Amino acid sequence: MALPSSGELSANMIREEMSQSQAVNYAFTEWAAGSWGSGSYYGISYNLYAPINLYSGEGTYFTGSIFNGMPMSNWYSYNHTNSLSLGTTSIVKRVVDDYCTPSSMAIYDAGTTDATLSISISGGADLPYNSGPGLVVYYGKPWGILGNSTGSVDRITGSKLDWDASSGVIWADVSMSFDYNYTYDVNKGRYLYFVFYCDNCYGF
Repeated sequence: MALPSSGELSANMIREEMSQSQAVNYAFTEWAAGSWGSGSYYGISYNLYAPINLYSGEGTYFTGSIFNGMPMSNWYSYNHTNSLSLGTTSIVKRVVDDYCTPSSMAIYDAGTTDATLSISISGGADLPYNSGPGLVVYYGKPWGILGNSTGSVDRITGSKLDWDASSGVIWADVSMSFDYNYTYDVNKGRYLYFVFYCDNCYGF
């Protein structure tokens, strides 16, 4: 259920919308950036905060952190679980430049029956130094209600970002195309999560 389009809006309402109802010390600067920095450094073990859904149902791109002046009112109508249909092309990118470990995502509805999905990922990056680690594709929600685990999730594939010493920039090794044999699992749901993890501070 999306956040309201007007009226009262609180940090607790956003925590509920992010499916992290039992997370403690829920801080604006962390949730607004989808911070994963307190978890595994490559975002594989767990996310402390859920990634920002770039396709929240309103067509709004939620950039985030208190450092670039994002007001609470920008969260009106945000829908954290809104998903895209199979066959839809989406773009997943970093959500902020001035936050250490932001993450963002696009969610796809894979249905409830066995299927072989052809997944194509391509892209590139011209990013400042320390902008890894890259894109990870999950089956199952890659964050937990406590804010310290992934819950039930399978890591399907991923890419990485490498530093090109000759040019001094980060480039994204995200060119891939493959088939995924999807089988519905009630414990993992029906969704594929394409999550982009960015590291602006640590250089991992």
